[in-house]
Amino acid sequence: MMNRYLQIGALAITTMVGFASCYDDLDDPDTSRFRDEELQVEIAEPNITIGEIKNKYCSNNGKVGLPSGFASDSLRYSRNSSNWETRITEDLIFEGVISANDGALGCLYQLLQVRNIDTEAGTDQAIDVMVKNTCLYPLYPVGQRVRINLNGLYAGAYSRSPRIGYPYFTSSGNHNLGPIPLDIFRQHVMLIGQPDPTQPECQCVSVSGTEDWFTAKTKTVAPYPTIATVRGKFLEADGTATLAPDELEDAGYGVNRTLQLASGNVTMFVRTSTGNEVSHIVMPVDATVELSGWFSYDSFDDKWQINLRDTSDFKIIGNQ
Repeated sequence: MMNRYLQIGALAITTMVGFASCYDDLDDPDTSRFRDEELQVEIAEPNITIGEIKNKYCSNNGKVGLPSGFASDSLRYSRNSSNWETRITEDLIFEGVISANDGALGCLYQLLQVRNIDTEAGTDQAIDVMVKNTCLYPLYPVGQRVRINLNGLYAGAYSRSPRIGYPYFTSSGNHNLGPIPLDIFRQHVMLIGQPDPTQPECQCVSVSGTEDWFTAKTKTVAPYPTIATVRGKFLEADGTATLAPDELEDAGYGVNRTLQLASGNVTMFVRTSTGNEVSHIVMPVDATVELSGWFSYDSFDDKWQINLRDTSDFKIIGNQ
């Protein structure tokens, strides 16, 4: 879920402007022109919730077919029991707030998380929307309310984690649900109002001490993905080991570290790219840390995991 390098490709001029701001000095760019000229489309009122999308399209309900290859007119496709998607062919419209994005450090690769809290219904649901661009945060800042029309897009799961995206074949021939090309995504999203990062959707959920989050039954749809805060101790800490040294980099350009939760014997992964400032943080020995970030479940490793969004997501709170 993380990018190692920001690469300059054959991008549109408007995208190059946003990318240059990310690459040069990490200053927040002026996004007014993007909002006014590039990103405003009219989309009708919502007719489906995030929870309904996840229940219908993102849970492995046994209705996923197993064709020998992917065809452009296929409505549903599955590579295995952990990866599947359905092409949406009707105007299914949902609304929510951008609760996470790639950020200035690019820790969450080509990812936007859209979350909606309905206090009347008592629901809190989020879903990842994958968008193919190496600098999303100026275009879709945290706290921006958006309305998205799924018609023509795909909803499903990657490693059983719910997402909205676009299908593609990897270099090894595997078929996955990947990011939506930015020019296509722009035709499906409407910005509503101005960004407000103080909204409830932008605040992390505390899952420390809540064992229900880590039971087997929660690995279907709810309550992930989301943004969350956990507390625990690193099992690999020796006083000098960092979160993601280059020599431990895996095929996904990242490193998994093991966090034992303060609430008991439950362990989870802290996943970090080797290509950003977060990777250089030293894990403290026998000290409790408080970590915040993108929280989900990885069926490949059968582990819950958290990805920090910035160095400020890492806090040492003492020997508790």
